[in-house]
Amino acid sequence: MAKITDRIEERPYMCEDCKHFLSGAKCRAFDLIPIEIYEDPEAHTAVVPGQKGDYVFATDKPRDTMRVYGDGDVELEA
Repeated sequence: MAKITDRIEERPYMCEDCKHFLSGAKCRAFDLIPIEIYEDPEAHTAVVPGQKGDYVFATDKPRDTMRVYGDGDVELEA
């Protein structure tokens, strides 16, 4: 019989969590947030060519968590 296990994981931050985010796919640094930054906003730690100003990812929001369920016989990825 398979076992179900669960654990709490921290959710990655999204552009919407940044204090420079405006709406949709727009922020103070970009009129259209590049897909590379949208997919990993926490990696936007330095000014990149083509952006406006010196805005980088910054948040004062606590990181959300989520419950992850998995097969108890298989190790969940960290």
